[in-house]
Amino acid sequence: MHITKIVPEKKGRLLIYTDKGGAFPLYKKEAALFQIEEGRDLSDEDWEKICGEILQKRVIRRAMYLLQQKDYTESQLSRKLKMGNYPQELIDTALEYVKSFHYIDDFRYACTYIRCHQEEKSRLQLTVSLQKRGVSRELIDRALEEEYESDEAALIRKLLQKKNYDADRMDQKEKFRIYQYLMRRGFSGSAVRSQMGL
Repeated sequence: MHITKIVPEKKGRLLIYTDKGGAFPLYKKEAALFQIEEGRDLSDEDWEKICGEILQKRVIRRAMYLLQQKDYTESQLSRKLKMGNYPQELIDTALEYVKSFHYIDDFRYACTYIRCHQEEKSRLQLTVSLQKRGVSRELIDRALEEEYESDEAALIRKLLQKKNYDADRMDQKEKFRIYQYLMRRGFSGSAVRSQMGL
């Protein structure tokens, strides 16, 4: 592995670029210990030591720290760790580690998210939000089956009330605008028409 560039970062940290197309972070003292300099080669043995003795522990600690701050899906945590420029294989090992202790659990995350947001979001909105967070469709469907208790008709009525909907006083243009608003919120056309009296 050939060191192509070394970029100083904050707090004595260095970002070390290699001819393999990636980069990895070390502190100045660690880089000095392995005699890492631009233009030099890094032996396979030294790379294994860096990964095993330094980076693997660091990426696991980073994952644990992030999970203490808030809940993440596996996909979200992976993206967050990638921002630290850790090699993908070390990120994968860190994810397996935290999953083995159930510190990340996409099904649990989906269930919690649905419980907290079902009074303001339709099933479709919940599904889309969870998919954006990297939760698989299968887990979302299971979590909806288990947790979703919201009455969508009541939720539509609540949103209509919030929009001051009055079927008798509003013209077609205003009704259509509110209808579109509710459709964008993920409710079915038939449910919206029923509650709007159309």
